[in-house]
Amino acid sequence: MSMSRCMGDWLSDTAEAAEMLTLKMEEAKRAPLKVMREMRAMVAGLGISVNDAEEEVRRLRQTDSDRRTPRDGAVKAPSPPSSNTGGKSPNPKTPTASKVTKK
Repeated sequence: MSMSRCMGDWLSDTAEAAEMLTLKMEEAKRAPLKVMREMRAMVAGLGISVNDAEEEVRRLRQTDSDRRTPRDGAVKAPSPPSSNTGGKSPNPKTPTASKVTKK
């Protein structure tokens, strides 16, 4: 993505917030206390949203942790590494062709 495309996308994403902030600054010249109360209410609402999101992340992590660790305290064995060649991973229990001797 080009830098100008990236900046254009960012500006279009943030234009609405910049417009709202500009309007609030103009409004604050006429009624500063009213705007301060509105801003406080917006920040409080944002704080509640952040707290809710944090609780959700913690709940999801706990759920994920519960799935990974068995209830009896046993540790689940790690899965074998996957092969990126599309073939099977070598099995250390099966002898390779070079180790098998012909009689």
